[in-house]
Amino acid sequence: MGGHKKDKCKKSKHKDRKRSQDAGDACEVTKDRVRAHFLDGNTGPWAKNLAAQDAQTARSVQSENNADLAEDAAASASDRTGAVTSTRRGPDYSAPSSIDIVADPVLHALSTRRSISKVDPETPNDSDLLEIIRSISSVADHKSLRPWRFLIIRGNDRYRLGDALDEAAGVVRKPGETNTKPLRAELLLALVSSPVDHDKVPEWEQHATAAGAGHLLELALWQAGWGVMWRSGTLTNTESVRRLHRLDDHELLMGWFYIGAVPERYRQRLTTSTRPLPKPEQFLDTL
Repeated sequence: MGGHKKDKCKKSKHKDRKRSQDAGDACEVTKDRVRAHFLDGNTGPWAKNLAAQDAQTARSVQSENNADLAEDAAASASDRTGAVTSTRRGPDYSAPSSIDIVADPVLHALSTRRSISKVDPETPNDSDLLEIIRSISSVADHKSLRPWRFLIIRGNDRYRLGDALDEAAGVVRKPGETNTKPLRAELLLALVSSPVDHDKVPEWEQHATAAGAGHLLELALWQAGWGVMWRSGTLTNTESVRRLHRLDDHELLMGWFYIGAVPERYRQRLTTSTRPLPKPEQFLDTL
């Protein structure tokens, strides 16, 4: 009996020492990652968040220790009484993550992407766009139906879009005046969801695939160095706007991507931005 208690004490002390060692290692890894990030000239929000993790790590380890002690006590009481309790538990974050969103270029692009509301005039050419579209064709797509397409809008076609929006809104302008909203970028890409009849893929799922292609387009453009803003609105699928985009009855216009160069003032702001991403815990749960 006494030997059993000693074994448990030894195991407990071993676990405490291992947690402390793991915490120290985690702090050193964090410091090294932050140091390297700053030396590379990237002082964005992720580097600053990582720099703050040292203090958080110690608190997290202490919280885990307290939780383990409480769990051990509860298990011991359950063993003594023979009672069995059943409660829903959330995700288990006790295992360390092997994901490094700072070092991985794709994850870093995902975490740092921003919508740029005012872009500079320079734009990717149509050949560039073709390669971007090639890269996003890997979007999750049930039965590979490819239920989406893009329309290039440049030059005077932007004025035609402005006229269609005015017609939809019932706006009559004075001679020489024009709707300037489509002129906020030299290049617009319209995204059209074009579902097809399929007994195993409902229409809503195909619209979701088209939206996925749109999000991948933003990420691909961002990673390629271009600024982009996805815009829509209440007039997007009005009759005059749909007619301009030559939509069939079953198709849905999902908005326009305003594309251009990232202004230098935005680049400067991005390097010093501390805007945090939302806490991911709110998006993850268990049954």
